[in-house]
Amino acid sequence: MNQKRHLTKDWRNTMNGFDSVKVRFKDTPDIKSPFANTRTVPFVDSYFEILKGVVNDIKTEYFWFFANFVNMNDIDLGYIPEQHERDQVHVWYTTHPMGGLNKEGNVMLIPTAKFREQMNDIKFLRDYKDINYHAHPTLFQRPIGKTLFKLSDPMMAYNNEKVFYKWMVNKDIADVTLPNFYPSFWEDEKMYSWGKTKDIMLVPGNRGITQFYDIERSVHFDSEYEVKPMDIIFISYDEPSAEKRYTELKAKYPRAKWLKNVIGQTLAYMQAAAMSETEYFFAVFPKLEIVDSFKFDFQPDRLKNACHYIFDCKNPVNDLQYGHGSVLLYNKKLTMQTTTPGLDFTLSMPHDHVPVLSAINHFNETPWLAWRTAFREVIKLSQMKATVESTYRLTKWCKLGVGENADWVYKGANDAKEYYEKNSSNDKQLMLSYDFEWLKNFYESKY
Repeated sequence: MNQKRHLTKDWRNTMNGFDSVKVRFKDTPDIKSPFANTRTVPFVDSYFEILKGVVNDIKTEYFWFFANFVNMNDIDLGYIPEQHERDQVHVWYTTHPMGGLNKEGNVMLIPTAKFREQMNDIKFLRDYKDINYHAHPTLFQRPIGKTLFKLSDPMMAYNNEKVFYKWMVNKDIADVTLPNFYPSFWEDEKMYSWGKTKDIMLVPGNRGITQFYDIERSVHFDSEYEVKPMDIIFISYDEPSAEKRYTELKAKYPRAKWLKNVIGQTLAYMQAAAMSETEYFFAVFPKLEIVDSFKFDFQPDRLKNACHYIFDCKNPVNDLQYGHGSVLLYNKKLTMQTTTPGLDFTLSMPHDHVPVLSAINHFNETPWLAWRTAFREVIKLSQMKATVESTYRLTKWCKLGVGENADWVYKGANDAKEYYEKNSSNDKQLMLSYDFEWLKNFYESKY
């Protein structure tokens, strides 16, 4: 839109004769201008772009430029620059402890001719040759509200109301003191974040985004605050080493909880989610020997859509290292929503791979466990879209490996290959690999 078309002939400050321009932001209360005749323009892109669009219509030596959410009555409206200040852009910013500190403020007195002279040779407003920043102890600008988000779905909180900016704070640190900071509109709107986990964010509203990474510009600041660790749920069914492995896990991580003997993988994961008091939880299984370097301190990415996280795991039989059998970080909300999973529960919802080794997978402790694990994994790999990586993994599973019960791994893998070739177009038959009772009967009937 050509902002010049909205120009009226008389929009001048009747107090000192300077023209005045008020920038109107969407979804903000509008504070009345103290000037009798003020041109109002919508906020588009940045102050700099707006200024370039209106400056050629200015008729006075200087002009006031200010945001609609600032109380201009706090400013000395009769201010006249001294001789040595005549070419400066004068900027007022608040230093009030609750005002939101940012020197790139929202009130300016601009020398018309000098700005016209420089505007085509600078990239950003801050590049102007001479800016005079005026600290103001009581200047009022509309405070920005705080919204608490659940870690399981930050975007839900983001979309719950229309505002021009909002503080987004993880509910687990609800009492944290917010930074005394205000966004800058001198260039394109940006997202601001604080701390390693970005549990404090200052985010522009109404952007039509699906995740915070969709906001192109961002600025990050260091900040220290305590981050809540995710729960650890140990999930066992019939594994002989369950007691031993849970005892080891509990000794090292007292927050670990044990879910026992739940029939059906889907139900087990849902019950694990119900046990968790955090928005995500680590799922650990009896066959896993947790490596010393894995500390259960991983935190989900606050800026991306909710998802599960899959870590790497070492297979001692075929030497593969990928997400199979690994420690998982489940999103509690997504887990409860997965009522009809595909062949792989985790892959049935959005997920992300974390290339960090979590454990060694001792799935080969007994012939039955070795066969069952291999059978289920080969069914999953077979139904995946073939890639160089998936084809390589499938080939490795179907070759004879080394170590305890390697022959049963080989049998389970090749039994699954044969079964898949017969039933590849029958989803109901393939889903039987999810049923431990059916697997047991299949195994016992064959061996």
